[in-house]
Amino acid sequence: MGDFNVRAILSESDRAQFYTAILRDLKALDLMLNEGLIDTASNTIGAEQEICIVNSDCDPSPIATDILERLDHPLFTNELALYNMEFNARPQKLKGSCFNKIEHEILSGLKRAEVLAEQYNSQLFLTGILPSLCFRHLRFEYMTPEERYKVLSREFLKLRGSHFEIFLQGVDDFSASLDSILFEACNTSFQLHLQIDPNEFAEMYNWAQMISGPVLSACTNAPFLFGKELWAENRIALFKQSLDTRNDKNHSRTILPRVYFGKQWLTQPLSSLWKEQVVRFPLLLSSDIPEDPIRQLQRGQIPNLRAIRLHNGTTYTWNRLCYGVHNNVAHVRIECRYLPAGPSVHDEIANFAFWIGLMKGMPQHSKGFWRNTTFKIAKNNFIKAARGGLHSVFHWFGKDYSAQNLILDHLLPLATQGLQRMNVSTSDIDLYLSTIEARVLSGQTGSMWHIQNHRALSQKYTPAISNKIIIQESLQYQKNNTPIHQWNQIQIASHNNVLKNRSHPLRIEEIMITDVISIKDNLSVAVAQKIMQWKSFNHLPVQNLQGQLVGMISTASFPAQPDGLLLVRDIMTTDVVCAAPHTTLKEAQDILDKHRINSIPVIEDGKLVGIVSSKDLTEI
Repeated sequence: MGDFNVRAILSESDRAQFYTAILRDLKALDLMLNEGLIDTASNTIGAEQEICIVNSDCDPSPIATDILERLDHPLFTNELALYNMEFNARPQKLKGSCFNKIEHEILSGLKRAEVLAEQYNSQLFLTGILPSLCFRHLRFEYMTPEERYKVLSREFLKLRGSHFEIFLQGVDDFSASLDSILFEACNTSFQLHLQIDPNEFAEMYNWAQMISGPVLSACTNAPFLFGKELWAENRIALFKQSLDTRNDKNHSRTILPRVYFGKQWLTQPLSSLWKEQVVRFPLLLSSDIPEDPIRQLQRGQIPNLRAIRLHNGTTYTWNRLCYGVHNNVAHVRIECRYLPAGPSVHDEIANFAFWIGLMKGMPQHSKGFWRNTTFKIAKNNFIKAARGGLHSVFHWFGKDYSAQNLILDHLLPLATQGLQRMNVSTSDIDLYLSTIEARVLSGQTGSMWHIQNHRALSQKYTPAISNKIIIQESLQYQKNNTPIHQWNQIQIASHNNVLKNRSHPLRIEEIMITDVISIKDNLSVAVAQKIMQWKSFNHLPVQNLQGQLVGMISTASFPAQPDGLLLVRDIMTTDVVCAAPHTTLKEAQDILDKHRINSIPVIEDGKLVGIVSSKDLTEI
């Protein structure tokens, strides 16, 4: 659940002392490995369910702390943003109906929280990235008021030395910057845990890396970011860039981002993963210095290695080494962090069973595969899966396979064998792996269902309204725990009343035009006049060379006989009436009427993000 008893580094002496504590922890870990003090069992699993909260209009609802306070439940905890929270399922032995038990526990936990959410006119929603998120939802007021998050954001930004930059290319492009780590709050995951025998850790960790791409391709559920259609699983690129402390001056070097897939196969003891993090990533947080772990071992007490675990919590590999202590027995786990939340709990558990089955189904002849396989094959497969989902083609032990053929013909049989080997019940195996099979056969992942319906809905509605319709439809399927391959295409005609019966007035961010054509203030009036004629525009926003909105020009502004040297800045109106994205439609209409104008530029954080006209308001 994370360590919340943290603080910023107070001084160079404080930093040095905490590094000393980290080195002691690593020494203790090596000692425990050498003396066989870490549990060699590999039959326990667990999961973490991250959750979005939306209000009745499908907007983010920042009420997580209110729900958590009233829940007062040890398995629920907060997340970075106030519209997210997390439920931690209890660990289960990998046998019998373990997956079914976890599914029912998560459903029960969600139902308990849902009752409280409804009292705030809100609902719980499972998705990789909430489609209705707007840029304003990344302001500090939406950050959970925990010292850990404030310190992390401040220290990440200090280390980077400039705003975090996000750039993704897909069907659309997205580019933005932010002065905090709240881009990361867009991501909602379903994280999996598998206990590993420390003697087999390197082999199993490398295998986890190898299967990551194919597994992800069948589970994508985050294709949109701020209304833009980008990757099949945008979380992968967004998470990496949202915490990237590298700056542009260093990109000529090979410097790992703090969110990364890996650089090479693991060939050393598992402690080398944490040592590599100390080598590559500066310390961000500190805390009270824990007791010397070597002395604890001498007393027969297993240390919790808090210092190195705290540092490990500020670096993010998609397959992560985790260490824990229970009843004075230490164990290690691999945490699978790349899978999204949703589309339904049943889908998530099917993903869980598929991953565990593959981890346990590694063929005997594949042992040591990494000695003859280039690491970049696994990394390339992972990136391709994030971009293309089930449309990807993977290189798999010397041959190329479509994602569907690889999963259906090779990986599902391995997963079945792996679960059978662990004595998982036949009913669990059949139920969950048949869900993966049906999903892959249909080609309908959460991402594909979202993309297809968004494209259809966008023929009639704005992207913002289309995404809210998709959330409304998804919520109904989620309440029934219907797997994604059984979700129907949305009937557009049934949503004619989508704009009615709202709890809050429509805002212009939901209807504004974002494909805004603007002109520079140094453009000649003759060219500006032609542009407006070609596009049948009555008005255009004017920006300077720095991209700031400096005026508006209208057809009424043009002189009868323009001088060929006359520039837009010479005739534009500089007293521009603007509005913010959260302005209601009624407020926008009042602005148009008061100033007797036909359109309003929409400005956010000083940037032009859209435009709304009297025609847009009339149509709505």
